[in-house]
This record gives sequence, C-alpha cells and structure tokens, in this order.
Amino acid sequence: MKRLLAIALAASIALSLSLTSASAAINPGSPCKKLAQEKLSSGAKLTCVKSGGKLTWSASAASYELTKLKAYNEIRSRADSGNLDNVSLVYHVSTHFPKDLKKIYTSQVEYSSKLYGSLFNKKEVVNVYMYTEKDEAYLRTQPILAEFLGEHLSWFKAWRQGKDQEHNLGLAAWFKEGPSGVLEGHTGVLASSKATAKTMRKYAIQVMPHEYWHVVQDYHYRTKFEDKFQERADKDLDGLDFFTLHFPTTFREGSANTISFAMASKTKNEYLDLYSYFIQELKSYSHLKLIATLTSTQAVEKALKKIEDRRTFSEAHEASYPLGSLLYEWLIAEYGFDAYVKIIKNQMTGSSFEDNIQASLGMSVAELYKKAAPHILAAFNQSPSPSR
Repeated sequence: MKRLLAIALAASIALSLSLTSASAAINPGSPCKKLAQEKLSSGAKLTCVKSGGKLTWSASAASYELTKLKAYNEIRSRADSGNLDNVSLVYHVSTHFPKDLKKIYTSQVEYSSKLYGSLFNKKEVVNVYMYTEKDEAYLRTQPILAEFLGEHLSWFKAWRQGKDQEHNLGLAAWFKEGPSGVLEGHTGVLASSKATAKTMRKYAIQVMPHEYWHVVQDYHYRTKFEDKFQERADKDLDGLDFFTLHFPTTFREGSANTISFAMASKTKNEYLDLYSYFIQELKSYSHLKLIATLTSTQAVEKALKKIEDRRTFSEAHEASYPLGSLLYEWLIAEYGFDAYVKIIKNQMTGSSFEDNIQASLGMSVAELYKKAAPHILAAFNQSPSPSR
C-alpha cells in the first residue's frame, strides 16, 4: 500500500512539474525548436519563426496587430472628438505645387489640427508650407525656410533631372520665432513639381503630419529650454549635448512617426499596410545593419539603447524612425494616449529623458524598453501583408 501511495505521489509531483513547466511564460525572442509550432503564453499566441538564421518565439500576427489597432484607435478617436479652436492655419503654397498633393496635405493638416491643437494652451498660428524645386530662389529669401535649404539642394537637382520624384521632404518642423519675432508653428513639405499622388512612394503619405507633430513637441519645451540650459550643472555640455539628453531620437523622430502614421491612415487596414510596407522596405536596406540584429527581445533592448544618441552611432537617426514608432505605439496601446501626452508635457523635467520617463510613467527607460521589446520584435518577424 505504501509503495502504491509513493508511486501515486511521485506521479502527481511529476504531473504537477510538467504542467508548471508547460504553463510557464515564454518570452518572445527566446529559442524554440520546431518551425511554425504555436503556444499560448500569458494570453498571447506565440509562433516559432526563423529569424536571423535562428528559431525563436514570436508574438503572433493577431497579437501584434491587436496592439497596433489599440494605439490607432486611441490616436484617431482623439482627433475625431477634437476641433480647430486652438489652431489658426496660414497656408503658403507655391503655384508650382501639384494640386492633388495640395488637396491631400491640406486635408491632413486640418484633420491633424483637431488633435494637435488640443495640446496647445491657447490659440496658436501654424504656418503650412508647400513648395517645389522651382521655388528655390524664393525660398532663399525666406529666413525661416532658408536655414536648412542646403540639405535639399541635391534633391532639387535630381527632381529637375526627372529622378527620385516619388519622394517628398520635410521643409519646416518647428514652433519658434518667425520673421515677425512672434512664436508660431511652422510645418511643411517639399515635393517635385512633377510629382503626383499616384507616383509618390507609400511612406511619403505621412510626412506632413510627421513634421507638424514636431510643432507640438517644440511647443512644450521651447520656452523652457534656454533657462534649463543656463541652469545646468554640467557647464561643459553644449546645446546639442543638452538637447540629446532630453530628446533621444526614438522620442523625437520615432514618436512623431507613431502619430503621423495614424493621422495619414484613414482606415485600420491602411494603417497596418503602411507599417508593413515601411518595415519590409527597411529590412531591404543593406546600409541599415542594425535591423538584421533584431533577433531577440534582448537585441531590441540593446538597439534602443544604442540609438539614443545619433552622435555616437551613425545609424541611430534612421533606425529611430521604425524602432521609436513601434516603441510609442506599444506605449499608447498599453497605457493610453494620455500617458504619452505626459511625456510631451514633461520634456524639460529633471536633467535627462530618464527623469521625464520616471515622472511620466513611473518606470525607468530600461524598463520601458524591456516591456515594449516583444512588440517591436514581432514587427520585424511579420511576413509582408497581402494587399487588403
């Protein structure tokens, strides 16, 4: 009898251990053994995929897309319920600017303003610029637009030669003093005079709301930046050093993509397709080597840390667009749009971006990276979306 009880007890323990092992959480990015195998872990469906020559667990397309659409709904619902009360739009549009693009960008600006204006403290003027290579001489006479004009001259040359006309460029992206000496918003794009909506690359659709979002970011730090810079304890920091401490590229450029992708996509399917296109395009870039390293959640965390400062890593700026957009998409889906707004409003809190995240979210930057890493990894493990 004792022997039977011992055997039964041993079997019970073995079964218990087996069930515990089977129900233990699996981390996306951890190794798996059988391609296409599926498991349920912490309510999320994981699939064994091949990435970077290794078999690893990845969040399923359903879980990944669910997170994306939660963020999309959060952002779009705020715009849908907003108004234009806090924005006075002033358009500056060249006669050479393609009419179909003008119509699209004007619609985007007015829709975006319903959300963006909700973050202004009072009614603000926002200047909207749309120019082409044919306007170069005029742009040289406009101080606020001429400052960075040199960066665009190679594109003007290409457009005149009939090349690269599927691209558009950010022309203005600030809340700062214009010629009148008054703080105003400035946003806008450049496009080839020969471009059309049909010939533009898919990613181009979000450039106007992206540049416009920088106006919102600027709005909440511009008036405080100089005072904080003068008060800093480390007097060896120059302006760029100080800016980088508060505004890593994942936040500045990446989160602008989070918002602009939602603003530019009128439907959920358009939103999912735009991301799919963007990610697949990036994976094809041989010069962006960091993307190929994203084979585990640990690698994603490491990459996010590496691209915080574009002065120390040449790929940081370009890589910040996809990684940052996915990071803040996850944040908005998980914690709501108001949590992201706190980060916007706390941009000059403390002495670094770390202080901002602690004040806004109650966690460290490293914790934020760790929590968002599975979502980011899943984006790069997805197969290209079929045309919807």
